[in-house]
Amino acid sequence: MKKVLFIAVALITFQGFAQKETGIGIKAGVNYNQNGDLKTAVSSAANDIISGSDQKMGYHLGLYAKMNLPIFYLRPELIFTHTKSAYNFSGGNGVYSQSKIDLPILLGYEIIGPLHVFAGPSIQLVLGNDFDLSNVALTDLEKNTTIGFQFGAGINLGRLGLDVRFERGLSPNQISLINNNITTISESFIDTRPTQVIFALSYAL
Repeated sequence: MKKVLFIAVALITFQGFAQKETGIGIKAGVNYNQNGDLKTAVSSAANDIISGSDQKMGYHLGLYAKMNLPIFYLRPELIFTHTKSAYNFSGGNGVYSQSKIDLPILLGYEIIGPLHVFAGPSIQLVLGNDFDLSNVALTDLEKNTTIGFQFGAGINLGRLGLDVRFERGLSPNQISLINNNITTISESFIDTRPTQVIFALSYAL
């Protein structure tokens, strides 16, 4: 009987913590991003590349809106994101960074109390790219706007929310590295579609 009462109290408490109202909020967090391997355009120079992309920590901040539906909820977001990936090759190493606007449109389901899961597409508008080597220039991206897919889970404690999600870009989006010093690295390219794990803290206004 005590166990039944404990479970009942726990469920009522979870329900009290759950954020079920429609509204808007702010969010911020960290991104562990991998933009894809650095590949050479010249097959004979393949040995110039020592390793592919290493994840580095980026960040994001933005706004979200939550709209309750009969069973699910809809959560569109407007997010500024800055990501980084590190690359090693013969003659040096460098960090490729990208700034973009992300527009996830997520459909979620509240499992029990504050626990919820969600998934949906994410439109990405690239604002800028940089490679931190003075002898390397970047060409324009093939596409400034791409689409990816996100899924994850979270917990809401009153107005405060915590979630973790995985994102993968759905279509290739290549950028080329042009070497200004031919003895350092051959012409190469990176597929910049994101593969990242995102940790976020949100607050309902």
